[in-house]
Amino acid sequence: MFKGLLPKEEKYFEDFKDIITHVEEMARITHEFFASDIYEKDIYLRLKPLEKRCDEISTKVIKRLNNTFITPFDREDIFSLIKKIDSISDILLGTVARIDIYNITEKIDGAEQLSMIIFRQIKELEIVLQDLKNKGKQINECKAVKDLETEADNIYRSTLKKLFVEEKDAITLFKKKEILDMLEKACDKCQSTANVIISILIKNS
Repeated sequence: MFKGLLPKEEKYFEDFKDIITHVEEMARITHEFFASDIYEKDIYLRLKPLEKRCDEISTKVIKRLNNTFITPFDREDIFSLIKKIDSISDILLGTVARIDIYNITEKIDGAEQLSMIIFRQIKELEIVLQDLKNKGKQINECKAVKDLETEADNIYRSTLKKLFVEEKDAITLFKKKEILDMLEKACDKCQSTANVIISILIKNS
């Protein structure tokens, strides 16, 4: 009787794998976008369905938490992890949305490199989340995410310095800086996601 009340713990792990797969696809498309010499006009329409799916997965996990008696690890950690992953998708969508709103057509220096770092970070997170159920020691992948964030910081600073020296139009400068700010923010969010995973691994070791 009581067995039927217990949650199937693998559902949470499957949700983590599902959402990171969608975020990885968003990061891949975003990088291809910023790597192009001519920015694709319909990029927002390509990313929006993926971001919507991430929101749906996040909402489903939070609802399940409210009805679950036993969770595979701390509720707070499950909530924090799913929200941080979902927020990466929000930032990526918001970044390309601003490209459209600001009508930016010329390539932004540094955006290609930062978007590649985001993609690499998410690939590392994906490796960890694919095996999180086994509580493996994926510390190396988490460390790689943090090392990549440091690399992103260096690119961000040097790119901004160059932007403020070379860009003479104040409005264009503002637009480009905000795009770079959001990409750097996505890198930070990947690192904070890795920090949550490290905490989970340590607590459950």
